[in-house]
Amino acid sequence: MPGANAFYDTLAGYLTIRLGQASLGPAATVILVLTLAAALLSALNLWRIGKQEDRRDRLMELRGVPLDRGVRERRPRWYQRLGGIVAASPAVGTAEQQRLLGVLAAAGIKGHGSLSGFVASKLCSAFITAALMWLFLEWRQWFAGSVTIRVAMLLGALMLGWRLPDFALSRLAARRRLLLEQGLPDALDLLVICAESGLSLDQSIEQVSQDLRASNAAVADEFATTASEMRILSNRAQALENLVERTGVAALRGITATLNQAIRFGTPLAESLRILAAEMRNARLLRIEERAARLPVLLAIPLALFILPSLMMVISTPVLLRLSDILKGSFGAF
Repeated sequence: MPGANAFYDTLAGYLTIRLGQASLGPAATVILVLTLAAALLSALNLWRIGKQEDRRDRLMELRGVPLDRGVRERRPRWYQRLGGIVAASPAVGTAEQQRLLGVLAAAGIKGHGSLSGFVASKLCSAFITAALMWLFLEWRQWFAGSVTIRVAMLLGALMLGWRLPDFALSRLAARRRLLLEQGLPDALDLLVICAESGLSLDQSIEQVSQDLRASNAAVADEFATTASEMRILSNRAQALENLVERTGVAALRGITATLNQAIRFGTPLAESLRILAAEMRNARLLRIEERAARLPVLLAIPLALFILPSLMMVISTPVLLRLSDILKGSFGAF
């Protein structure tokens, strides 16, 4: 129909976005608008969830309730339900679920729905990356005549978007592991003080978690979780093993072995912890000295590239100018 065609042409003209010499058609424009809207809504939703969590944590802290006891059952959100469906599918698998749970625990992301929420973020990242790749191909008009290459590039973008949250999560886990390694000597010193004051092992761990809340939240959270597990589990040594599995910090293995020995055989806890604290402090000092010893090697490259040429220029320029004047005077005399 002529009227319908005219309406479609008018609508297509309104939906066409021109970027320089390039042009996006109506379909590409709609996908671009939907992608930007989805990204904006996701960012606003994550910001709102973070604000709600911060308010809840402050309320629990003001009431004197530990944060791990103040968690209440919540109805899963739509993205958590979507992530749960994808996580339960054969595309993820049981082994991948266990690996993701371990990495999430190492990054400090715990609680109900953490796995489903993370899988949902992977799914959204995959589709957004693929949509952006398609828009880029449409904008630049690359491989317009080859459907196979375009499909291959879209699949590559889809796989890249699926893996991007894993990279971010690995960085978070590594950063948290570094915080744990930095805070363990102080935690051991506090454990020695608590053990010498007559507190039991689980009471000492809980007290240390409260004392380190302001200075090192990562160690405080892990110790609070371990203290809660020691009160719940029949085997307290299992709670210490869970601490090592969650964090992945190698230095905690020696600590848990010492604590397990104190639990099993009743050996003096304070003296063993004092020795471990001294060893960890010496190990931290050795790591600092090792980094300081690498500084001359690391500074050699910028020194040779930037400082030495400038220094040679400053030193040699007056000599060259003086030599030029002397040569001009000598040749001028003849």
